[in-house]
Amino acid sequence: MKPLLIMLLVWSSHLLAAQQTHIVLDSIHSNVLHESRTFRVYIPKEIVEKKQKQAQYPVLYVLDGDDNYLAISGMMHYLTEVNGNRIFPKMIVVFINNTNRTRDLTPYRVNASAMLPKAMAEVTGGAETFTQVLEKEIIPYINAKYPTSPYRALVGHSFGGIFALSVLQKHPDLFDDYIVIDPSLWYDDGRFSKSVLQTIQAGKLGNKSLFIGLANTMNEPNLNKILASKAPFSVHEKSILRFCQKLSHSNSMLFSYQYYPNDDHGSVPFVGVYDGLRAIFKAHQLSYYEVVKPNFDPEKRIKTYYNNLSAKLKTPLQISPEELEYFDLFYSINQDQKGQKRLRIYYKKLYPNKYDEWLKKH
Repeated sequence: MKPLLIMLLVWSSHLLAAQQTHIVLDSIHSNVLHESRTFRVYIPKEIVEKKQKQAQYPVLYVLDGDDNYLAISGMMHYLTEVNGNRIFPKMIVVFINNTNRTRDLTPYRVNASAMLPKAMAEVTGGAETFTQVLEKEIIPYINAKYPTSPYRALVGHSFGGIFALSVLQKHPDLFDDYIVIDPSLWYDDGRFSKSVLQTIQAGKLGNKSLFIGLANTMNEPNLNKILASKAPFSVHEKSILRFCQKLSHSNSMLFSYQYYPNDDHGSVPFVGVYDGLRAIFKAHQLSYYEVVKPNFDPEKRIKTYYNNLSAKLKTPLQISPEELEYFDLFYSINQDQKGQKRLRIYYKKLYPNKYDEWLKKH
């Protein structure tokens, strides 16, 4: 084999290994289900490199983890670690793999129907048991092994979506926020959907948020066409749309939904999770580009941002020296010496030794 090819292979192997260190394959033995449960855990780079900038990290739990871990971990890495992005906060992400998906993710036992074949119907109804696996086994294990904050969010698609809504209905405090993508709200001829809607409307969930992503499964040109459709499978899309429309008139919790006319049931999870996270953290955004605003006060704005984000994520957070230096760069680009001076005063107040070292290089 040629030396150059050998070098490339070695370099490629090293690169792959470096990338994979962000994702750990882990497992527990479930005493509730009497089986092994595996999950992948995405870990922010700074934890892997033992350079933690905070003591605790929020946790995102993702169902159907075997299908979603590559896409969502890549998105999380890019939007929290690359190009100074802080679109989302740095999070630990737990991707839970399936063993018996229909059993674990459906809320209660139902009979076969046009939407649910007999073989699947016979194993429905294990959501409450699987919730116990989450609450009593997986979450405590993750909290004991990884530097987690008390903040948790749950992501579910299809059957995973109705599982998430079942948890919200019966165990609302198990998670802080819920991202539900194209949920199977046709379940039990709509009775499950009606029950969840009534619970949410009657409850006091003002500190919780729910985002629902709705796909254009019927490939219709507009929502009115979907509601008017007589096609058998249209019940899937119509049930979600009606649920969202009714919940939009309720003030019992923070709720938003997004319709995706160019995506079907299979393609919608990726964009839906992205928009769901954007919706959850919409009020917690701080861009480096804000320095161009004439009234931007670096110390006041940054302190307010981190105070609010700390409250949201249930852990104390503070801007890092690296982030302050990134802001300084944007002040330099905009030739705003007055703003830059105020930022540097704030930098020195927070990290005097680090500031002096950094200033010597500038």
